[in-house]
Amino acid sequence: MRFLFLLPFFLAVTNVLAQEVDFYLTPSISNQVLEKNGSYIKEFLGKETGVTINLIIPSSYDELVDGFGKPNPCFAIMSSLSYVHANKKHEAVVKLRTVRYGRSVYQGMIVVSANSNVKDIKDLNGKSIAFTDELSTSGYLYPKSMMQKAGVKAGNEVFARKHDEVIKLVYEGKADAGAAFYSPPSSKGEIHDARARVKAKYPDVEKKVIVLATTDPIPNDPIVFSKKFDPETARKLYTALVKLSTDAQGKQVLLELYGTEGFTKASDSDYNSLRSLLTSLK
Repeated sequence: MRFLFLLPFFLAVTNVLAQEVDFYLTPSISNQVLEKNGSYIKEFLGKETGVTINLIIPSSYDELVDGFGKPNPCFAIMSSLSYVHANKKHEAVVKLRTVRYGRSVYQGMIVVSANSNVKDIKDLNGKSIAFTDELSTSGYLYPKSMMQKAGVKAGNEVFARKHDEVIKLVYEGKADAGAAFYSPPSSKGEIHDARARVKAKYPDVEKKVIVLATTDPIPNDPIVFSKKFDPETARKLYTALVKLSTDAQGKQVLLELYGTEGFTKASDSDYNSLRSLLTSLK
């Protein structure tokens, strides 16, 4: 009789442990890179936690945000702006944020061709501008805000989806300017911004595509969980992510994926400056 009394409890626990969760990656780079490195992260986290994980690479930032409104529990490495929207629409919860080059913040940048006659943000008036996605923080929101404050109105706006694609459009002369992520170069002068993503294909990219302006600091990409995600399962997963950043191969995977060196604790208030910017643009 005692066993029968406890049976519902054991069934509930078993259901939680057997529950599948969805793992989203921000579609800011090529799907090939996302698939390769995302699969390694999925397998590592699965082994560490015993959780069944479905890797999902959405076609857009909007699709990523919408995932947090679906019944299945999910977590994601997402852009700061996407998190703010997912938090507002679906009460998503942030647990960690990434560290790159020893910093937990980064910036956006506006780049132009070195041969361009654009020397100031105001010179962009009437020009063709390549952005990543309207839900990209560094590849749209912050650079767009800079342009608006300068009274700049683009002649044509193109959304290339990926940061490396933005750089390619400017390099190939298909856009007058572009917006993408920026981190300062190393002490040895190695570039750490979006241009580094295409340097293998275009070795002279840093000479031909130059930084016109950089934005205010932006909190790094957050690790986010859906509202009804089991707290203990979430803890296991983000603890395993931190462990991944100390694993030799895991380090390489994270660097190749989003230039991530590690993770630090995060809270919702970290993103209040971003919310203030959004309010100022309304």
